[in-house]
Amino acid sequence: MSSLVYSSPDVASIPTERVFIDCEFDGHDGPLLSIALVRETGDSIHIRADIEPMDLWVRKNVLPLMDSHRAPQSAKVYANEVGGVIRAFLGDTSPVIVADSPVDIGRFCRALSTGPDGAWASADYPLMRFEVHNVDCYPTDLVGAVQHNAWWDAMALRRRLSAPLTDTAGGYDDGEAGGMNP
Repeated sequence: MSSLVYSSPDVASIPTERVFIDCEFDGHDGPLLSIALVRETGDSIHIRADIEPMDLWVRKNVLPLMDSHRAPQSAKVYANEVGGVIRAFLGDTSPVIVADSPVDIGRFCRALSTGPDGAWASADYPLMRFEVHNVDCYPTDLVGAVQHNAWWDAMALRRRLSAPLTDTAGGYDDGEAGGMNP
């Protein structure tokens, strides 16, 4: 009897980083409208898909808040281009994607694995992990936070799950010792 041997990269040598995400979408089964990725350092991006929502609740409660973020990087792209922007932001790391809902993980994976032509695109990360934390991120002490905005929700998730940080890498100081809130 022969045994199969699988070759994989040395997991211990792969740099990892936690990236907090949140998504807004057009109703439960609707398309992705926006996604935000926030690194532990605070570096972040808000990506908005060029899609107009059809769901009435989303049009009333999410659409007006879509651009109410302070992300140092942002992009408005066609829906099939969201994955390329995500891949560029993540770079060569082996990310640990952190969300507060499995639905956000699903939307992230779908965007990440979709190419500009709408077909499958490879996400060539040697290792990618996912964490889903069933937590409420609001209320939060982040000054100016806007619920139902992907960037603010990802920032609130980072704040809820991480030790308080004061940083300016993401263009936002969360108000800890000596910080200045915009």
